[in-house]
Amino acid sequence: MSPDTADRGSVMPMTTAFIAVVMLGVFALISASQAWGERRHVQGVADAAARAAAQMDGADARRDFTIDPARATARARAIATSEGVSVDAVAVDGLAVSVTVTGAVDYAFPGNFGLPTSMTATGSAVAQPGIVTAGG
Repeated sequence: MSPDTADRGSVMPMTTAFIAVVMLGVFALISASQAWGERRHVQGVADAAARAAAQMDGADARRDFTIDPARATARARAIATSEGVSVDAVAVDGLAVSVTVTGAVDYAFPGNFGLPTSMTATGSAVAQPGIVTAGG
């Protein structure tokens, strides 16, 4: 057997295994970036919904300076719905409004080989009406 034919064909299985590993790595990288992006999006929606829920109109401010829970919930839901995110909870505690929202991530690749096909991202935020300066 000559040295030229002894190793013939060994590159093909190694290349196939390498391509499979690279494809799994690309899947993991894309899925992680989708999850990271959705978590950022959901947190931003939670922040915006909490700020909207904490807003008061002039009548509320003059009357008794309290946040109406029904209006706060409606404002938070309007913001979240416009962004495709669902509101889990809106809680009004005095002048603080807490909002929790949830969004779904459907991965770009199908869930073959037992890998997940989607995940849920949750964000929460607290807002108060008024002007807050540095240091409190």
